[in-house]
Amino acid sequence: MLDQILQSTSDKIEVDILYNNVLTDPSSISIREIRDPNGNVILTNQAVTKCSTTGRYYYTMDSAYTSVLGVYTAIWHFVIGTATYEHTQNFEVVSSFRQGYITPYEVRQKTTDIDNITDTIPTDAVLQRYIDKATAIMDAYFGDTINYAQYSESIRCVLDKVHNGVHIQLRHRPLVSLTSVQLVQGPTNTLDLDVTYIRKNYDSSYLEYFQDISVPTLRICIFDPSATQIIPVANVVYTAGYVTVPDNVKMAAVILVEELYKQTKGEDVQLSRFRIQDISETYKDSVFIESAKKELGIKGAGTIVKLLRPYTQPFRRGGFAGPLG
Repeated sequence: MLDQILQSTSDKIEVDILYNNVLTDPSSISIREIRDPNGNVILTNQAVTKCSTTGRYYYTMDSAYTSVLGVYTAIWHFVIGTATYEHTQNFEVVSSFRQGYITPYEVRQKTTDIDNITDTIPTDAVLQRYIDKATAIMDAYFGDTINYAQYSESIRCVLDKVHNGVHIQLRHRPLVSLTSVQLVQGPTNTLDLDVTYIRKNYDSSYLEYFQDISVPTLRICIFDPSATQIIPVANVVYTAGYVTVPDNVKMAAVILVEELYKQTKGEDVQLSRFRIQDISETYKDSVFIESAKKELGIKGAGTIVKLLRPYTQPFRRGGFAGPLG
């Protein structure tokens, strides 16, 4: 999740240095620059501190630099072996910490259930429990969290033999930054790709890498003696997720919290049949609403599903999982 620092206080931002999917200590590491939410460079060439865990480092932002609310950017610069890497990290200066996709204050501000959720009722602690439950339900629907995070994954590639290249569908989107990609075909047969020359579809987290067609050099893509394609696996280190929570996701979280709260209070029961003498009415949900209720387990799920559907992760649903997500 995005590191958060309370406004005008000193706190740490942390990073994990992963190489070949293993936490690794680089031979040198620093923060090249830090920019504030307005894009101004406020710090350069800052020394960082090693944590007790291998490959984990932190930097303490002084309170003098955390007065402006919003998203900051830090560029970590490090060396492993003979290769130099840079990792772009975002962190946020906030007025109150957020756990999940919304804060208790935002629920109170956005709710339409003003009879049950007021400025003081329920307490923030109780409301946070509903937020935690809503977050778990939403993540199950998405396929995983859509919050900002750093990932290290091993992914089977799709070969493009015609263009001497590979295609890689990452498991989390949207892509924020790409740190490293290494193709692995065997214990002694690996190839580090220059991420500068990888074409990236940021929204769907889809990577495409091509070599010179006239002089094929992507030797990782070879054939075995039985004439069967050997498909390499890509070890990818990247950052993905939403730096700021989309408004539709926040609204879905509010509705979900409202529905969960109603269930607890027993106010989610709906009249299924109404009859006075010879007059009667019966209501039935549409197939879509019934399907949504089965998936999320609550009433009012139709609106929530419509709000959340555009943010599902790659591979979450059956069918094509490529550049279109």
